[in-house]
Amino acid sequence: MEFQRCSRRKPRPDMMPMIDVVFFLLVFFMLFSTLKATPMGLDVELPKAVSGSPQQATHFEVSVNRDGVFHIESKMITGAELRDQLSVALSANPDLFVIVKADKQVRYEHVVSVLDHVRAVGGHKLGLAVEQEI
Repeated sequence: MEFQRCSRRKPRPDMMPMIDVVFFLLVFFMLFSTLKATPMGLDVELPKAVSGSPQQATHFEVSVNRDGVFHIESKMITGAELRDQLSVALSANPDLFVIVKADKQVRYEHVVSVLDHVRAVGGHKLGLAVEQEI
């Protein structure tokens, strides 16, 4: 009895794992290239960070000095006034980006207080200002 052997095919490398890797790399770089928006500070002595860059979008700035006092456009305000002004600004532009410029010597609880006031009126796009290191 004689059997015929099937013609042998040349083995081909499987391309699916390589396509998966390239796809994941593409998604990774697309996602993390959009997360590079960090505003720069202005009127207070800000902590230094390598990743600081100017913020170009429409924004609302709140400064906190060393004593924990809130300022908007160099005007001293209270937490209630901050909520009032921010709610007016958010009603005009719901996508408003809020920048908190806190002095590097300010106590952490004052920064958290500003963030609480912003969240209370519906501000969800927040950023902490830093001075860009060269």
